[in-house]
Amino acid sequence: METLPLELLGAIALELPIADLRRFRLLSRRYADAGFPALVRELTFLNTLDTADALQTLSQSPYGSLGAARHLTIYDGTWPMAASQEEWARHFLFLSSRTRCNPIATQLAYHRYKQFFRREAFRTFETDVQLFRTVLAHFPCLRELTISHVHTWRMRYLDHAHFRNLTNRIWVIPSFESFLANAMSRLLPVLGTCLRLQRLNVDGLLDTRDLEPGRYRYKTIRNLCLNAVLAGEGLNDSIANFLGAFPRLTTLTIRTFPRGPINHQPLPLQQMRWPDLQFCDIISAWVPEDELFGFTEHHHPLVCLTLKQVTLTSGSWKSFFSRVRGLKPRPNIVCEGILPRRDSDDVKSQRLLDWFLTDTERPWPFSDANDDSPTFSLSH
Repeated sequence: METLPLELLGAIALELPIADLRRFRLLSRRYADAGFPALVRELTFLNTLDTADALQTLSQSPYGSLGAARHLTIYDGTWPMAASQEEWARHFLFLSSRTRCNPIATQLAYHRYKQFFRREAFRTFETDVQLFRTVLAHFPCLRELTISHVHTWRMRYLDHAHFRNLTNRIWVIPSFESFLANAMSRLLPVLGTCLRLQRLNVDGLLDTRDLEPGRYRYKTIRNLCLNAVLAGEGLNDSIANFLGAFPRLTTLTIRTFPRGPINHQPLPLQQMRWPDLQFCDIISAWVPEDELFGFTEHHHPLVCLTLKQVTLTSGSWKSFFSRVRGLKPRPNIVCEGILPRRDSDDVKSQRLLDWFLTDTERPWPFSDANDDSPTFSLSH
């Protein structure tokens, strides 16, 4: 196989699992060169200065360029602060199993903990913006960017060397509070430098009041996935302002995280407009019927609207779907969490809904035995 061209070896490397890819690159220098683009196609970055140093070292690899990277995941976390060794050892995020180690190891871990915080303490908004600018500059061909809170790793062990090494060195784990606005506010000013970026995933709780996109418009991003947007009283304008920074979306997935009274939690559907939107998923949201229909009606290119665990704050589903089936063209509606009857499942419910939407003469199929109140629901 030494006579195979590098392009073919690279194509083979792209099909290998990561463990096999590592062995593949050990065969020879040619294999190492051919396998490097596949190795860095998807990378993760822990938002610490130590990881930034490691990334700088990786970018100087003699085997290839990070220009082959297509998907970067940035993990952000809030680490507990302790004023003394006693406070550090008593903190609820302290890895208590390490206390079985000898006192010398404990003292060394606390010393490393202080070193880590001493260096991180010098970070400011301006230096963080520059840090993200430098990080993203390493990936000129980036197509997808994910920003996530590091605490999601606490439920399972992930093989991420920098996170594992850091927790092993300082004996504490990040906070469980998954707010990402702090990291997002530093990322937004430089997000536009990724000229080929098409997809942005925000995997963590996002309070849009702390974000000010301002004049920034990210026209290359066509796919936006927001895992948990804080929704509640006084948040509608900030949510709409943030979403407005992405004017060319073709795909949107948005899940809300409720805050305050139910009647103050709806998404600002009236302010959400994308001329190219084709696919939209709305998850765990409270919405008025009129606003949901207006959103559906105004997005003429809309091909598919997915509603999952959605509850109407006013109106009815019978009225909403009766109005939707009169639209020309009409988007496909996919529903999850449908509970029309105790003896029915979601697949049957979806089929009944499709028949109702395609036949203007068909009566509304979801009602209880007494026919006095609808039992059709899009929420668990």
